Amino acid sequence: MQKLHALFAIALLWAAVVPAGAQTSPPHPAEIDPALVEYGAARERIGANLKAALGQCELQVELARAVCIKEAQGRQKVALAELDHQRSPSDANARRLAEARVSASYDVAREKCNERQGGDKAACLSRASEEESKARAGIKTGQ
Repeated sequence: MQKLHALFAIALLWAAVVPAGAQTSPPHPAEIDPALVEYGAARERIGANLKAALGQCELQVELARAVCIKEAQGRQKVALAELDHQRSPSDANARRLAEARVSASYDVAREKCNERQGGDKAACLSRASEEESKARAGIKTGQ
C-alpha cells in the first residue's frame, strides 16, 4: 500500500513539474546557438585527436608508449583549457589554462624520469618537482 502511495505522490509531482503539452521534441535548428554547436564540435575534434594520438602511442615500445600517452593526454588537457578560455575569456580560465600547461609538462617530465635508474631517477624527479613548484608559484603571483 505504501508503494501505491509513493507512486501516486510521484505522479502528482510529475504533473506539477511538467506542464501539459510540454515540448519533448528537439529544438528547431534555428533555435540552436551556433557558438554552442561550434564548441561541441571543437570538443569532439579534441577527443578524436586524443584517440588518434593514443592509437599512435600503441605502436611504440613500453617506456616510450607511456611518455607518448602522457603527452597526448597533456595536449588534450591543454586544448580543452584553451577552448574554454577562448569561449569565455576570464582571469580564472587563463589561470586554468596555465595550470593545465604546467600539469601536462610535469606529467610528461615525471614519466620521462621513470626511464632512469637509481639516484639519476631521484634527481630527475626532484628537478621536475621543483620546476612544477616554480611554475605554479608563478601562476599564483600572476606572472
